[in-house]
Amino acid sequence: MNNILAILVLCFSTPVFSNFNFYKDLSLQPLDPVVMSGEITKQIFSSKTWPTTVEISERNYVLNYSLNEDLTNYIKKQLRRYGTDYTSVVVLDNNTGKVLSAIDYARKGRVFGKNLTFSSTNPAASIFKVITAAELIENTKVDDKSLFTYSGKSSTLYKYQLKDRKNRWSRSIPFAKAFARSNNVVFGKAAIKNTNVQGLTYMANRFGFNKDLPQLLDVGGSKLFQHYDSYSLAEMASGFNRETTISPFHGAVIASIVANDGVLIKPSVINSVTDQENDRVVWKSSYNIDRVLSKDTASKMQTMMELTVKKGTARGAFRPWKTKRIKNITIGGKTGSITGGVPYGKRDWFVSYAKPKNSDDAGISICIMIVNVNKWYIKSTVLAKDIIQYYYLKHHKKQG
Repeated sequence: MNNILAILVLCFSTPVFSNFNFYKDLSLQPLDPVVMSGEITKQIFSSKTWPTTVEISERNYVLNYSLNEDLTNYIKKQLRRYGTDYTSVVVLDNNTGKVLSAIDYARKGRVFGKNLTFSSTNPAASIFKVITAAELIENTKVDDKSLFTYSGKSSTLYKYQLKDRKNRWSRSIPFAKAFARSNNVVFGKAAIKNTNVQGLTYMANRFGFNKDLPQLLDVGGSKLFQHYDSYSLAEMASGFNRETTISPFHGAVIASIVANDGVLIKPSVINSVTDQENDRVVWKSSYNIDRVLSKDTASKMQTMMELTVKKGTARGAFRPWKTKRIKNITIGGKTGSITGGVPYGKRDWFVSYAKPKNSDDAGISICIMIVNVNKWYIKSTVLAKDIIQYYYLKHHKKQG
């Protein structure tokens, strides 16, 4: 008996148990992680706000979020100002994986929420070109300088355009420029010649498709368009379909992987869960990383996403005179547009990252998804530019 007591005294005198409280800690009931995740998810998404407490098995737990109130209030102000039919905004800290803001807005009723932000009911459109480009550069002979020819409009995808024929109307374009200008034909042809559905699916899964991305929350995964003939491969690779669906939350994660030199940091919106009665933390977010791309591939992806902002489909919002106050910030992104999804309308996507030049700071990633039903109110790129400027001119400076 004396030996047992001696062992217990030795154990609980070590640093691991230095803060152990017998009354509090031994009274805690163990929580099944699956039950905890399910209950917290259900109670968060059945509430119009982010609840600070939840009840699980007749016990109350306090939720501590990573959300930044000042940044979110600024975004709310912008959403009220422009009054789009539906808008979803996600801001992610690339250094930690913490969600700084996750909010959506509906013009009808002028209400804010979060369900659309985490809902994978939105056709990804050309955002999927990020995954296709990553697959081609990482696993085939294609790189950002590879030349491709195409005929017809770059925004269409007819079967005749995918045939390997040259005529007097054929044009050549580097792969990086095709990415920046969102050329469907080049991406379709590049995929048919160099990869297959299995290759794209594997890379998409690496980027978080078919997975629960946020820590603790069970929100479901983004879905892939999967048909196996060559034209379907082109549709999948270019994003020219309505069956590949993602959430705005996932859109921000995709941008963060590129910004982080090819590393996925498991994102979290909840920092910790605390048992209210015993004032003890029962769950805490972790720093969990996974390499998705090589650094070399990620570097080429950054070049293409930054070209999109400088000379591609996002250039209108980011002309030098419009961003001179944040000239020391590097911005990269990818646009997308398609009609469909739930809620129905024309989606205007922009996934992007913004980080200080010549710094180890990986910055932030932003996803904007605007759904326009009858008319346009503001471009997703313009709203993203406003948020980036606010973050670096006011919020980030104040934090520093």
